[in-house]
Amino acid sequence: MHISLKSFLFCVLFLLNLFSFQKLYADRIIQSQQLVGNLYNDLVATSMKELSIDEQKIELKNLFQKYVDIPIIARAVLGKSWRQANSDQRKRFISVFKTYVSNKYGRQFSEFKGTTLEITKSRDTLTKAGVLVSSIVIVPGNPSLKVVWQVSDGSGSLKLVDLRVEGISMLSTERQEFRSKLKKFEGSIDDLIQAISNE
Repeated sequence: MHISLKSFLFCVLFLLNLFSFQKLYADRIIQSQQLVGNLYNDLVATSMKELSIDEQKIELKNLFQKYVDIPIIARAVLGKSWRQANSDQRKRFISVFKTYVSNKYGRQFSEFKGTTLEITKSRDTLTKAGVLVSSIVIVPGNPSLKVVWQVSDGSGSLKLVDLRVEGISMLSTERQEFRSKLKKFEGSIDDLIQAISNE
């Protein structure tokens, strides 16, 4: 069977693109797993330190800055109110939200002490949702926890955008909570910012 040079070159290019896509797919999964592993190890190391409450807050805030995509989460949490906010309100909300989640979830990180992480599988959604890294957190003396880490490069680099513990999404929980807060403040973003900056 005669195959034209044009058809042959097309097939070669197609295969090269396919291999490149598969490599990119594999790389994103590996890098996402590495990020989860590094984040987890840093959380465990922090939980082992003898720190004051203020020192722990600072360290955890730095970890959130390094590993968590706060701007994307903040935008998702506000939902349609984000689109209505001006640039100054968005900037201020991201700033206070970073402190808010660091303080809120930082209280739970002492529970990581003595635990181990076992990554079971990972899946690239091939969408903006990113990579889902499924794991089991082994807790001595207690039932193990199923934790799914959602990692996305929506802001240009791979960072954590959601955490699901036993099926409960941190992002969904915060979205519902902030929806209630905004309702309480009659949709005022400035009042919301003021309120969470004091929590």
